[in-house]
Amino acid sequence: MFEEDLSAFLEDFNVGGLVDGQPFLAVRDMPDEIRAMAGINSQSTYYEILIITAEAERLGIVNGKLISVGGVSYRVRDRLMIDDGAFSLASLTKV
Repeated sequence: MFEEDLSAFLEDFNVGGLVDGQPFLAVRDMPDEIRAMAGINSQSTYYEILIITAEAERLGIVNGKLISVGGVSYRVRDRLMIDDGAFSLASLTKV
């Protein structure tokens, strides 16, 4: 992973994350998904955030953890490292 400060990559799009009273940088994405099941289409919003992996590990952002992003409460469904592992995508469920 990079030894440089990765926060510059997220600062312009940061919506503000909070876990256990500790702030972290988070870029939220809320794409809609359409799923077809038994000939019936269903549309759902998928919540995810882009975060710095080292920060997520330091703050304990793991599956099942309750966090706040942009003032909205979510539960972490899963967190997967992307590309070289410097950043992670965490999928969320709104609570």
